[in-house]
Amino acid sequence: MSNAPSWQPNVDAEKEEAARRLVLTPASTIRMRRVRWLWDTTPSGAAPTSHGRIPLNSLAIAAGGPGLGKSQYAVWLTARITTGTLPGELYGKPRGVIYAATEDSWAYTIAPRLVAAGADMDLVFRVDVRDDEEMHARLTLPKDISLMGKAAEAYSVGLLVADPLLSMIDASINDYRAAEVRSALEPLVAAADQHCFTILGLAHFTKAGGADPLSRIAGSGAFGQLIRCLIAFAKQEGEDGVDEFVMSLEKNNLGRLGLPSHSYEIQPVTVETDEGPTYVSRFVLGPESMTSVRDVMRAETNGDVGGSGNEVAEWLQGRLTDLGGSEEAREIKKAARKEGYSDSSVDRAKKKLNIQSKQQGFGRDRTAHWYLPEAWAKATHTDLPRTA
Repeated sequence: MSNAPSWQPNVDAEKEEAARRLVLTPASTIRMRRVRWLWDTTPSGAAPTSHGRIPLNSLAIAAGGPGLGKSQYAVWLTARITTGTLPGELYGKPRGVIYAATEDSWAYTIAPRLVAAGADMDLVFRVDVRDDEEMHARLTLPKDISLMGKAAEAYSVGLLVADPLLSMIDASINDYRAAEVRSALEPLVAAADQHCFTILGLAHFTKAGGADPLSRIAGSGAFGQLIRCLIAFAKQEGEDGVDEFVMSLEKNNLGRLGLPSHSYEIQPVTVETDEGPTYVSRFVLGPESMTSVRDVMRAETNGDVGGSGNEVAEWLQGRLTDLGGSEEAREIKKAARKEGYSDSSVDRAKKKLNIQSKQQGFGRDRTAHWYLPEAWAKATHTDLPRTA
């Protein structure tokens, strides 16, 4: 009878254990780094970088519905980076921008918009792919990430604009599956950190998702953990009946949430081309706004901010009645905020009560006055149909 032990060592398992091991690193040996900001709107007197909006060398998403100026914002950001005029780490340090766009024409749209925004055209680069084995090759993620990183270093690129981001992901990847999209984007985020450039990816809002801007992004399941900030865009009817645009920072992993929103305008501009004038639009950043994109979305989904619809309407009707039926819109909204009512909830109450708006003055002195139907009839001798 053999004296050999019944248990025999598993040689393959021993090899695997030898190749795979845990490495524990004391936290005390880790070099801490401060967050640096590509775009920092910190006002004078506030804590340094307390209003940082886009972290340097990270993935940011600019998202909104169609026609809200996302692409014009990307051009605005491009112009400021190439001229060194964007408040933040690159202020006074012009850098290159790779502008990768799949939906707009360079000749008819992108280049004229860049000129209108004041970009340094020598520092903005259209990106094309040459492949001897593929006649109509295009920039594809994650396939071209290594080449992108090398190009970013070679041309001192500070920003990659991907308009829209999802269109650049390999066609074999199912963009409805978050895990597959993350597998394409994670190497891009790593390359941005390694080669020192920031990614601004443009995305569209879906109709579903309610009042949460992050959940409304097409492909949001993949973006949620990867993006460091979300800049959202929305539009609402202003107090004078003219559309107002608002831009909010709705996600800020490395900085403060609750930073002020900004109003903005999309202005028409005439640009001279080799074939004569052409007409484009440009993004113009406006003052801070009391209304956020989330507020606008709540209004769109019939949610009320700071009080029910009936409550705000009753307050508004009572205030105007006490004041003889009319008051300047600016003063109405100022009073409403003190009561805890948002601008968007007051606008909805205005519609519900069939309140009319009339412009007075010009330029900076222009104001809008709101009138209850009875007061409007007296002021204009025009009766208005009653709303239900």
